[in-house]
Amino acid sequence: MQITFNQISNTKYMQIYLTKEELEKQETKEMIKKYKKEKYHIAIFITGKENYPEVLKKIIAKQVELTGNVC
Repeated sequence: MQITFNQISNTKYMQIYLTKEELEKQETKEMIKKYKKEKYHIAIFITGKENYPEVLKKIIAKQVELTGNVC
């Protein structure tokens, strides 16, 4: 599981990248519920186990790109 947090103009955002199996775990459900109560805007991206490392590489590359574009 990979989680990223961001805050823009006092709005909190959270992105969760995980497998279907990870999403079905009770601890994951409780974590999502906790952040919803804290008023986070949450996006959940589900990938298959075989593609997971490749998806994480793309996430990291995009985060680096976005961080470089911040003024």
